[in-house]
Amino acid sequence: MASHQPQPRRGLMLPVSSPTTGLRATGDRGSASLLAVGFAVVLLGGCLVGVLWAAVSIGHHRADAAADLVALSAAQVQQTAPGDACTTARRIADAQQVELRLCQQSDDSVAVVVAVPLHLGALGTPVVTGEARAGPIEGGHWPGDG
Repeated sequence: MASHQPQPRRGLMLPVSSPTTGLRATGDRGSASLLAVGFAVVLLGGCLVGVLWAAVSIGHHRADAAADLVALSAAQVQQTAPGDACTTARRIADAQQVELRLCQQSDDSVAVVVAVPLHLGALGTPVVTGEARAGPIEGGHWPGDG
Protein backbone atom coordinates (compact mmCIF):
# COMPACT_ATOMS: atom_id res chain seq x y z
CA MET A 1 0.00 0.00 0.00
CA ALA A 2 1.20 3.40 -0.87
CA SER A 3 1.07 6.04 1.83
CA HIS A 4 -0.47 9.29 0.95
CA GLN A 5 1.87 12.24 1.47
CA PRO A 6 0.30 15.70 1.97
CA GLN A 7 1.04 18.07 -0.88
CA PRO A 8 3.08 21.15 0.06
CA ARG A 9 1.21 24.45 -0.03
CA ARG A 10 2.13 26.93 -2.70
CA GLY A 11 2.84 30.61 -2.14
CA LEU A 12 4.94 32.54 0.32
CA MET A 13 5.31 30.52 3.50
CA LEU A 14 7.68 31.46 6.25
CA PRO A 15 8.76 28.65 8.56
CA VAL A 16 8.12 29.26 12.26
CA SER A 17 9.32 26.75 14.88
CA SER A 18 7.26 26.01 17.92
CA PRO A 19 9.43 25.88 21.05
CA THR A 20 7.31 23.16 22.67
CA THR A 21 6.76 20.73 19.80
CA GLY A 22 9.57 21.60 17.45
CA LEU A 23 7.13 21.45 14.56
CA ARG A 24 7.30 24.05 11.84
CA ALA A 25 4.25 26.07 10.85
CA THR A 26 3.75 28.81 8.34
CA GLY A 27 2.76 32.37 9.26
CA ASP A 28 1.64 35.55 7.52
CA ARG A 29 -0.88 33.79 5.30
CA GLY A 30 -3.14 36.39 3.66
CA SER A 31 -1.04 39.43 4.53
CA ALA A 32 -0.43 40.18 0.84
CA SER A 33 -4.20 40.27 0.30
CA LEU A 34 -4.57 42.89 3.01
CA LEU A 35 -1.76 44.89 1.49
CA ALA A 36 -3.41 44.71 -1.94
CA VAL A 37 -6.79 45.79 -0.52
CA GLY A 38 -5.14 48.71 1.29
CA PHE A 39 -3.37 49.77 -1.88
CA ALA A 40 -6.63 49.56 -3.86
CA VAL A 41 -8.44 51.73 -1.28
CA VAL A 42 -5.70 54.39 -1.42
CA LEU A 43 -5.71 54.31 -5.23
CA LEU A 44 -9.51 54.61 -5.36
CA GLY A 45 -9.42 57.51 -2.90
CA GLY A 46 -6.83 59.30 -5.02
CA CYS A 47 -8.95 58.82 -8.13
CA LEU A 48 -12.01 60.20 -6.33
CA VAL A 49 -10.09 63.30 -5.24
CA GLY A 50 -8.86 63.78 -8.83
CA VAL A 51 -12.37 63.53 -10.25
CA LEU A 52 -13.75 66.01 -7.71
CA TRP A 53 -10.91 68.43 -8.40
CA ALA A 54 -11.59 68.20 -12.14
CA ALA A 55 -15.33 68.80 -11.62
CA VAL A 56 -14.73 71.93 -9.52
CA SER A 57 -12.09 73.21 -11.95
CA ILE A 58 -14.42 72.75 -14.92
CA GLY A 59 -17.18 74.52 -12.98
CA HIS A 60 -14.92 77.51 -12.31
CA HIS A 61 -13.92 77.73 -15.96
CA ARG A 62 -17.55 77.50 -17.04
CA ALA A 63 -18.57 80.25 -14.59
CA ASP A 64 -15.75 82.55 -15.72
CA ALA A 65 -16.51 81.99 -19.41
CA ALA A 66 -20.22 82.60 -18.88
CA ALA A 67 -19.51 85.78 -16.89
CA ASP A 68 -17.25 87.07 -19.69
CA LEU A 69 -19.90 86.36 -22.32
CA VAL A 70 -22.68 87.96 -20.27
CA ALA A 71 -20.63 91.07 -19.50
CA LEU A 72 -19.46 91.54 -23.10
CA SER A 73 -22.98 91.11 -24.46
CA ALA A 74 -24.42 93.54 -21.94
CA ALA A 75 -21.70 96.12 -22.62
CA GLN A 76 -22.31 95.85 -26.36
CA VAL A 77 -26.01 96.51 -25.85
CA GLN A 78 -25.26 99.38 -23.48
CA GLN A 79 -23.17 101.07 -26.17
CA THR A 80 -26.03 100.87 -28.68
CA ALA A 81 -29.15 101.16 -26.46
CA PRO A 82 -28.35 102.53 -22.97
CA GLY A 83 -30.54 101.20 -20.18
CA ASP A 84 -31.16 97.66 -21.51
CA ALA A 85 -27.83 96.11 -20.52
CA CYS A 86 -28.99 94.12 -17.48
CA THR A 87 -32.02 92.80 -19.35
CA THR A 88 -29.66 91.47 -22.02
CA ALA A 89 -27.33 90.14 -19.33
CA ARG A 90 -30.20 88.16 -17.78
CA ARG A 91 -31.26 86.77 -21.16
CA ILE A 92 -27.71 85.68 -22.03
CA ALA A 93 -27.21 84.16 -18.56
CA ASP A 94 -30.43 82.15 -18.98
CA ALA A 95 -29.24 80.95 -22.39
CA GLN A 96 -25.93 79.83 -20.81
CA GLN A 97 -27.84 78.07 -17.98
CA VAL A 98 -26.22 80.14 -15.25
CA GLU A 99 -27.76 82.35 -12.59
CA LEU A 100 -27.14 86.09 -12.87
CA ARG A 101 -26.55 87.18 -9.29
CA LEU A 102 -25.45 90.77 -9.89
CA CYS A 103 -25.55 93.23 -12.76
CA GLN A 104 -24.23 96.75 -12.25
CA GLN A 105 -24.22 99.40 -14.93
CA SER A 106 -22.00 102.43 -14.81
CA ASP A 107 -21.79 105.15 -17.46
CA ASP A 108 -20.33 102.90 -20.15
CA SER A 109 -19.38 99.58 -18.50
CA VAL A 110 -21.21 96.60 -17.05
CA ALA A 111 -20.08 94.36 -14.18
CA VAL A 112 -21.73 90.98 -13.61
CA VAL A 113 -21.53 88.05 -11.22
CA VAL A 114 -22.90 84.68 -12.32
CA ALA A 115 -23.31 81.41 -10.40
CA VAL A 116 -23.01 77.85 -11.68
CA PRO A 117 -24.26 74.93 -9.55
CA LEU A 118 -22.08 71.80 -9.55
CA HIS A 119 -24.05 68.57 -9.27
CA LEU A 120 -21.81 66.19 -7.30
CA GLY A 121 -24.38 63.53 -6.44
CA ALA A 122 -24.26 62.45 -2.81
CA LEU A 123 -21.63 65.11 -2.04
CA GLY A 124 -24.11 67.93 -2.62
CA THR A 125 -24.50 70.82 -5.01
CA PRO A 126 -21.95 73.55 -4.32
CA VAL A 127 -22.14 76.77 -6.32
CA VAL A 128 -19.15 78.43 -7.99
CA THR A 129 -19.23 82.03 -9.15
CA GLY A 130 -17.60 84.00 -11.92
CA GLU A 131 -17.17 87.75 -12.18
CA ALA A 132 -16.55 89.93 -15.20
CA ARG A 133 -16.64 93.56 -16.23
CA ALA A 134 -16.78 94.89 -19.78
CA GLY A 135 -16.74 98.29 -21.39
CA PRO A 136 -14.34 100.69 -23.02
CA ILE A 137 -11.00 101.35 -21.36
CA GLU A 138 -10.28 105.00 -20.63
CA GLY A 139 -6.60 105.83 -20.28
CA GLY A 140 -5.69 102.22 -19.47
CA HIS A 141 -7.94 102.04 -16.39
CA TRP A 142 -11.42 100.71 -15.89
CA PRO A 143 -14.09 103.33 -15.30
CA GLY A 144 -14.56 103.83 -11.58
CA ASP A 145 -11.15 102.42 -10.58
CA GLY A 146 -9.00 104.75 -8.51
